[in-house]
Amino acid sequence: MLSATVATSVVAAQPPDDAALLRRVADEVLRQTTRRLIDRSTGQTFTDSAALPLKPEISIESKFNAWFYQTWLLTDGMRRAASALGEPAYRNYGEQNLAFIYAHLAYFQRQTAAGMKAAPVGDGALSPIGFHFRLTDLWHTGLAPLVVERYAETKDPRYEPYLARIAEYLGKSARLPDGTLHRARGRLMADDPYMTVPYLVRMHRLTGEARYLNDAVQQLLGTNRLLFNPECGWYRHAWDVKAQAPLGEFWGRANGWMMLTQVELLAALPVSHPARAKVLAVYAFHAEGLRRAQDPAGGWHQLLDQPASWIETSSTGMFVYGLARGVNEGWLDRTFAETARRGWGALKQKVTAEGDIIDVCGSTDIGDASYYLKRPRLQGDLHGFGPFLLSAGEILRTGR
Repeated sequence: MLSATVATSVVAAQPPDDAALLRRVADEVLRQTTRRLIDRSTGQTFTDSAALPLKPEISIESKFNAWFYQTWLLTDGMRRAASALGEPAYRNYGEQNLAFIYAHLAYFQRQTAAGMKAAPVGDGALSPIGFHFRLTDLWHTGLAPLVVERYAETKDPRYEPYLARIAEYLGKSARLPDGTLHRARGRLMADDPYMTVPYLVRMHRLTGEARYLNDAVQQLLGTNRLLFNPECGWYRHAWDVKAQAPLGEFWGRANGWMMLTQVELLAALPVSHPARAKVLAVYAFHAEGLRRAQDPAGGWHQLLDQPASWIETSSTGMFVYGLARGVNEGWLDRTFAETARRGWGALKQKVTAEGDIIDVCGSTDIGDASYYLKRPRLQGDLHGFGPFLLSAGEILRTGR
C-alpha cells in the first residue's frame, strides 16, 4: 500500500477554532489535488493525454487523484466538510476526481494493454490506476462506491465496464461457509468489510435488490464473529482461515475500519431490517470498548492495549467520527459526546500549520506486537485525511 514522508513539519502551537481547522485541512487537500498527469522522468505536466506518447513514466501527479480506497474515504470526508461548513468548493470533490480519471482513461487503458505499470504517485509504491483494471484483492476496490453513485445519477455507459468487473470479482472471491469474504491467501482482515460494504449498500440503492444489503450485513457480522474479543471490546487484526485462529494484535486502524463499517451499515439499514438490532449491538459493544481504550490525553494508541505506543491519527479520527455520529444519530447515549470531544482535542494536535496531517501509521500487514510498534509514523499519508475531515465535520455537527 501507500507510503509517505516521515513527519517533519511543526504542528501549530495554538490551533484555530474547529471550523477554521477543518477548513485549513480541506483547503490543503484542494491545493494538492492538481488533476494533472506528469512525466516522472522529466517533471513535465499535462492536462490533455490524447497525443501523449505511451510511457510508464507518465502517471497521475497528485496522490489525492489515485484509484485507492483511501481516496474514497477522502471523498466522504470532503462531503462532510462541505456540509459542516456550507462550502460548495468541497462538495463535488470526489466527483471531480472521478471525472479526471475517466477523462484520461483511454490513455491508462493503452498503458495497461501494453503491459505498463504507471509510475507511482508521490513517494508511494503503487500504480495509481492499476486497480481500476486489475482486481485481485479486496482492498483493490478503490472508488467503487463512487462509480456506483455516478452511474446511478448519470447512467453513463463509461462506468459499466468497471461495474461489471467488480461484480464479477466479488462473485468469484473466496468466502467462508457463512458468506463472509476473505482474501485469496486465506486471511480475513478487519480492514476488509470497509472495502466492500460501502459498495454493497450503494448497489442496494441502485437496484433495490435485498441481496446486496444482506451481503453487506454478512460482511460485518461474519467478521465480528471471528475477530471481536468481547472481554476487551476490540478487534484483532485478522483471522487465519486455514488455522481457524486470530492473527495480529489489537491494531488501532483495524478497529477504525470496523467502526467505519458499522456506521456505514447503520446509516443504510432500515429500522425494519431484521439484522438492524444486531448491527446496532455490535456497534455499541465496540464503542464501549473503545471508550475504555482511550488515552487520558484523548486519543487512541497505535496498539489499543499498548499505552507506550504513539497516539495514532487515522484510528483516532475514525473513532471520533464513529462515536460523534453515533451520538448525533441517537445510536449512542450522550455520554459518548465527551469521549468524542476528548478524542477530537487530541486529533487537533496532529495538524500542521500548512494543513498537513502527521503521526499516521503507514500501511500495515500482520505481525507481532514489535512489528506494529515499529511501523513508520508518517506525514501526509492518505490514510489520515479522510478520517480527520469526517471527524471534524461530525464534531461540528454535535455543537448545533
